[in-house]
Amino acid sequence: MPLHPPQRITARLAGRAAALAVLAACSAPMLAACADAAPSAQLPAKAPVQKATAASKQRSLSPRQQVVAAYTGYAAAMAAAFDSRNAARVVRLLAPYLDAATVVNATRAFRQAWAKDEVSYGQVVRHIIGVRIQGTAAWVHDCDNTSGSGLEYARTSQIVPGSLGLPDENIVTRLNLVRGHWVVAVQTIEDVLCRP
Repeated sequence: MPLHPPQRITARLAGRAAALAVLAACSAPMLAACADAAPSAQLPAKAPVQKATAASKQRSLSPRQQVVAAYTGYAAAMAAAFDSRNAARVVRLLAPYLDAATVVNATRAFRQAWAKDEVSYGQVVRHIIGVRIQGTAAWVHDCDNTSGSGLEYARTSQIVPGSLGLPDENIVTRLNLVRGHWVVAVQTIEDVLCRP
C-alpha cells in the first residue's frame, strides 16, 4: 500500500481530505461543544489514584482496541480542532495524536480554510474493516460513507468545490507506537473501491 510522508496529510487538508479529516467522527459535535465551553473555576489536580485507574484501563485494552481507540480519538480530535476555529485549541486537541510538525501543518491548513469562511457539515458513517498490527506499527483500514458530509461556505451554504464525500471512501491510516502511545503517522485515501 502506498504511504506518503505525514506532511502530505495536512497538505491535502485544503480539499477533499480536509472534509474527510474534519468530519471523521460521529462524536465530533460533542467534542467541539466541550472545546467551546465557557471557562470554569480552577479545579484541583487529579489524585494519583485517578491517573492510575486511567492507566490501568488503557493496559486492560487489547492491542487492537488500543489502536482503534487512538484512531477514533484522532478522528474526533481532527473534527473538533477544525470546528474550534482556534489555533491554540487545534494544538491542544491534536498534540496527543500527531507529531509537532504535523500539528503545525494542520493548523496552517485549517487557518487557510477558516480565512475562506469554510465550515464543515454532515457526518461520516465510519466502517473500520481491518486493523493490522506489526510490532510498533499498525494500520487501520476504513471504508467510510462520506457522501453526507463535506465543507461549505458559512455565509452562502454553498458546497466547497472538491469537498463533497463519497459513499465508499477507502482510507488507510498508519499509526506508530511512540513511548507506549499510538500516534497517527500517515493517512492515505486509496483510489480503489471498498465495501463496508
